Amino acid sequence: MPILMPIVAFMSMFTQLFAQSSGGGEAAAGVFGLLICCVFSLLGIALFAFWIWMLIDCAQRNFPGENDKLIWILVIVLCSWLGALIYYIVGRPKGTKG
Repeated sequence: MPILMPIVAFMSMFTQLFAQSSGGGEAAAGVFGLLICCVFSLLGIALFAFWIWMLIDCAQRNFPGENDKLIWILVIVLCSWLGALIYYIVGRPKGTKG
C-alpha cells in the first residue's frame, strides 16, 4: 500500500536517530525498531479488520435510497480505513440492523 512507504521511511529515520543518540548502540536500535514495527503491524491489522467489518456491515444493511448502499461501498473500498471510519460515523444507521 502506498501509505506504508512514508511510515517505513519515518521508522527507518527514527531508528537511525535513536542509534546515534544512544551512542551508536545498534542492538538497542534494532530492538527499538522491532518494537516500533510490531506496534505498526498491530495497528495495520486492526485497521484492516475494522475496514472488513464496515464493508460487511454496509453490504448487509438496507438503505432508504436506491443507490445509497452502492455509494457507501464505493466510499469504503476506495478510501480504505478512512472511508470505513466515515461510514461508521456518518452513514451507519444507529439502532437495530435493518
